[in-house]
Amino acid sequence: MTGPAAAGNIDYSPRMRRVLLLAILLGAACGTTPPPPVDEQTRGMIAQLTEALQQQPTNTPWIYILAQSHDRARNAAEVARWLGRLDELGWENGVNRIDFRNTGSDPAVRAAMAKLDARQPRVSRAQPAFTIRGQRDLVPEGIAYDSAEDVFYLSSIYRRKVVRVDRNGNARDFVAAGQDGMLSSLGMKVDAGRRLLWVISTGTPEMRGSTAEDQKRSILAAYDLRDGRLVKKIEATPAQLNDLTLLSDGSLFATDMARQKVVRLAPGADVLEEWADGFSYPNGIAVSDDQRFLYVADFRGLTRFAIADKTRTKIESPTLLNGIDGLNFHQGKLIAIQNAIGSPRVLRIDPASGEVEVLEAGNPRFEIPLTGAVAGGEYWFIANPGLRSFDAGHRIWPSSKLEDPLMLRLPL
Repeated sequence: MTGPAAAGNIDYSPRMRRVLLLAILLGAACGTTPPPPVDEQTRGMIAQLTEALQQQPTNTPWIYILAQSHDRARNAAEVARWLGRLDELGWENGVNRIDFRNTGSDPAVRAAMAKLDARQPRVSRAQPAFTIRGQRDLVPEGIAYDSAEDVFYLSSIYRRKVVRVDRNGNARDFVAAGQDGMLSSLGMKVDAGRRLLWVISTGTPEMRGSTAEDQKRSILAAYDLRDGRLVKKIEATPAQLNDLTLLSDGSLFATDMARQKVVRLAPGADVLEEWADGFSYPNGIAVSDDQRFLYVADFRGLTRFAIADKTRTKIESPTLLNGIDGLNFHQGKLIAIQNAIGSPRVLRIDPASGEVEVLEAGNPRFEIPLTGAVAGGEYWFIANPGLRSFDAGHRIWPSSKLEDPLMLRLPL
């Protein structure tokens, strides 16, 4: 499948980079509270993106973010204008209507979204596996699979815990809420041979009991899968650790959004070391089956690293690879959830050729799927984690407005 050209790099001040990160990950807050006035950060982001697009007028990911920013400013005319520009450029990624919650009822905006959605390829292969009952406020982010016991582990942005779930959807707490100082739990991986579950937790405004100091901290923790005992805990401040991957020797790589880096934990070490930098909000991360290459997704696309000498190569593709979140390696291909720009979709990417197969797109059950796990030749992921289920003050919606998390399974 072909698509718009990938975005180039645009430099921002630290403050503006933070604003853009919030736009990519959370978008405009929505709730029952009155609309807030347009804040200085939104105005500044609109100004900088508008100026940047004068130099890169076909940079479609930035156009999409600019349209989102005008939605935050509740300027329907500008939203319709920039969505129309995406249509002129042949945008094929559709629109996530959650991104335009403030202006989406405007006739011009609605018409522009409909045109973009009509061009998006529709692929429907995923089937419901189970729903998790009684935990609507879980807001799961990470998923890990333990093949030895055939169970999944789900993290929780709001509840600050880890849940163990079997294939029938029976769930119980594996790490209790706030246990061992856990913050919003995010990326996780199972070390099957050592019987460990590695968990990243990072302070977010959305987690229960959040404080300003918490939002500067991250924790990397390992738990014994046999009894839930905490085996290792490493704190990082300031940091925004997000996702991780493991090598067979026990070493670990993780993405750090705050410092725009990839960090490494050597086997047996107790300190994270900086391993690579130069990213734009690094997110998903995966290692090849032969352990030779590390793949890192950031907002600009995908990068491959030779682990032996850190040689980096950008994955070139005719398909837009910006805004990828979850990333897994399976049988020589990358399985990716692309959710930061346009309608969320699941991709299979050949890192050697850049060819992309759309595995799932246009699914009406999608809210903002984030990450997934490969289990038994299938890709398992949550369709509706509830990432935007918070009001302008970061308070979670009442249960009546939330949904039970739905796990989907997609044949590979």
